Amino acid sequence: MPTNARTIDAHCHVWPGAPGTTAAPREPADYSIETHLARLAEHGIEATVLVPHIAYDGRDLGYLHACAARYPGRCAVMGAITGAEVAEPQRLDDDIAQGVRAFRIRAADMHVPLDALCEYLARSGGVLCPLVTRAQARAGALDAIGPLADRHPALRFVLDHFGGDHNAPALAQLARRANILLKVSDFGAFDQPPYDAARTATVAMCALFGAQRLMWGSNLPVFALDARQDLGAAWHAIRDAASLGDTERAAILGGTAATVFFPH
Repeated sequence: MPTNARTIDAHCHVWPGAPGTTAAPREPADYSIETHLARLAEHGIEATVLVPHIAYDGRDLGYLHACAARYPGRCAVMGAITGAEVAEPQRLDDDIAQGVRAFRIRAADMHVPLDALCEYLARSGGVLCPLVTRAQARAGALDAIGPLADRHPALRFVLDHFGGDHNAPALAQLARRANILLKVSDFGAFDQPPYDAARTATVAMCALFGAQRLMWGSNLPVFALDARQDLGAAWHAIRDAASLGDTERAAILGGTAATVFFPH
């Protein structure tokens, strides 16, 4: 990998250990930005994208913004979309004003017309990040993304979590759209160390999307809840992949995420 390439974890969740009311008990109870950055530093990963955990905190981005202010240039903040924002995209105005550009949406909120939301995000220079897992594929969320991307070519879509081979046929179709990007993340959902299957799936996605539309993400701390999962193994599965060239690895391990989440 080029020595000057910036390395980025494109998908993590963090939260403070302070008690507070959440929609669900946090697991683990405490996973601070300091804990996360220290874990990344062990593997030379320089920056991260903070993704709101909707089940815990809904659309509250307060802690994530505090992290970004505390570690400028090392943390980018994603926003969250629920049914209310689908119906009234202007509810995202405050997030946009605070520099948020990418917004996560779950399958449960994708069974209604999304065109007004997509038009709003396109005008705002935003990015829509549908959550993609095996369950979402079964729920039909993946089927909705292609036509939506066709109707809104000026809007970029970044798919959260690719699901390995489970979603491969649908992702092969989506790869034909130049405005769809993919996070190769959450390896533990379908593989275990040393993540040979995840590496193979990532190489296959690289052939379909091109490295400039792929980005690696840890999905910590969710990723770490199962003892058989390993951050270092997930990182090195791609960093040391012999079937990827230096330029491809640099894009997947940071370059692509930099263009989407750290554009300045």
